[in-house]
Amino acid sequence: MKIELDPDRMEEMLDTWRKSVDLQIPMMDDFKIRMMKNRREILENFLQTGTGWTLMLGCMAPLDDAARFDDIRIKVKAFVDWAASEIDSLDALR
Repeated sequence: MKIELDPDRMEEMLDTWRKSVDLQIPMMDDFKIRMMKNRREILENFLQTGTGWTLMLGCMAPLDDAARFDDIRIKVKAFVDWAASEIDSLDALR
């Protein structure tokens, strides 16, 4: 089976998700409040999604550009680590 991976799109999603939960992109005030109220749930979903991506990428092998493939795997792992760390920070506030 041959699968085509778009690492640029994956990076854009990771970046947008992170910036949105950190309120670093323009959004309406009501939406900001919802993001703050639901931060834990959002981060838990990010953690679950990133973990799934990590598992999926671990089952793949690049046909070319192994360095680019390794780069996206590292970025996904960093995203998972960030989400877990943010959850830990919320736990510390309790």
